[in-house]
Amino acid sequence: MSSLDIFNPQVSVVAKGTEGKVILVYGGNALGKTKQSTRFPKPFYLAFEKGLNAIAGVPFAPINSWSDFIKVNKQITGKATIGKAKEMYKTIILDEVETAARYCTKYVCDKYEADSIASGNKGYGLWSEYSTAFWEEIDKMVSSGFTVIFIAHQVVDDTGRAYPKGDKRAIAPVVDNSDIIVHLRSNGVDEKGSVIKSSAYMAETPEFFARSRFDYLVTSLPEFTAEALEAAISKAVEDQEKAEGIKAVSYKEQQKTLESEDLDYDKLRAEIIKLGKKLHSEDKGTIVNEIIEGKLGKGKKVTDFAKGQVEVMAVVLDALKDEVNKSEEIKE
Repeated sequence: MSSLDIFNPQVSVVAKGTEGKVILVYGGNALGKTKQSTRFPKPFYLAFEKGLNAIAGVPFAPINSWSDFIKVNKQITGKATIGKAKEMYKTIILDEVETAARYCTKYVCDKYEADSIASGNKGYGLWSEYSTAFWEEIDKMVSSGFTVIFIAHQVVDDTGRAYPKGDKRAIAPVVDNSDIIVHLRSNGVDEKGSVIKSSAYMAETPEFFARSRFDYLVTSLPEFTAEALEAAISKAVEDQEKAEGIKAVSYKEQQKTLESEDLDYDKLRAEIIKLGKKLHSEDKGTIVNEIIEGKLGKGKKVTDFAKGQVEVMAVVLDALKDEVNKSEEIKE
């Protein structure tokens, strides 16, 4: 069933621009995290915090619970609505990570009727359930093809080093999926008392955590603006093209190299039945039963596959195909 083939592999490519890229911006208060993020192309803002109180004209959704986020995220990333969402928006902004984690914590506690994550599951904790719940929604968002910007506050450890603030089970999937992690630092005010734009850093130092997947991205921007970061990303890709002799592609072209076959229950079931009948006709019904029982359990049959078990069905189908191929090789 799988189209994955190590002998005919996909070859990785680099996409131009910011489309599909994931960016984490973090730092202290009043550094321009929200203001500049909302200046990215066609933004939609997920307001876990009240970051738009002084910013007008930005489409947003007030997020007051994890169930609010699930509902909105389904509209952003769901198959039935993602096309329409992409006509309206290019950038999705989640502001901010720590608050999102707290909402997710409450949701999981309510779901399992627990006073806290630690006390749930008869005292064994609901850490796995919480981690999974957060990861599932974040994974949908970062896989959707929008430019996704996560905003986080900062925390400083005992050595004075700054990191994105938040529970490790929430911060980890954000950090791991971010192509660029931007740390912001204040430049204070000028001689007239006006605030100077913050500086942005995209490389790790002993003073703070930051990172970029792009080797040719500048390590800092004297003034952090959406336009400056977009330009820096574009130039990093252009510099990579020149230095490595590659040709950058559009985001859509890049995505084609990452696609895998959609698993359809009815189609899988029909193919399994077809190959099963073929093997039965060759007196190999025992092998068919062993394959299915090996994945579903003793005494299970094709009719016992549930609609949520399409991945298991795909593995069974591949195993049946292998047996059919063996039979044909023997005949030859």
